[in-house]
Amino acid sequence: MKLRRRLPPLNPLPMATMADVAFLLIIFFMLTSTFAKDTGLDITLPKAMTSEQLPKREVTIWVNRQGQVRVNQTWIKPEQLRDVLKAEFAKGDVTGVTIRGDERVPYGTIITVMDTAKLLGADITLAAEVEEGHPGAVVGEP
Repeated sequence: MKLRRRLPPLNPLPMATMADVAFLLIIFFMLTSTFAKDTGLDITLPKAMTSEQLPKREVTIWVNRQGQVRVNQTWIKPEQLRDVLKAEFAKGDVTGVTIRGDERVPYGTIITVMDTAKLLGADITLAAEVEEGHPGAVVGEP
């Protein structure tokens, strides 16, 4: 009977050295790469003799739990919202829209208000009240 000789087991590659090599490659590429700085346009704006600060205001939309809508201080019907917002934006000094809704307002109602404002090109802010002691609460703000 002829016996086969067993081959000695292959030694596995040490993985610690692989991690060292990868780390050194990362350092090499970080040191040899150049970081592009976006400088923009090199322009000098002209100086003005007078300046006027234009007043900016925000439209606040309130939605109560019955689904009634109030824009700033005026209660309106929900179907009038688009026309009222168009009139507010036509004044030209509106910077954005803040939507304040009761926590029990149906989700679809808030989405409808948001869609209406967004279609008119408004920057939207959703306002929520945070309880004291909540991890997201900011100390010193109402």
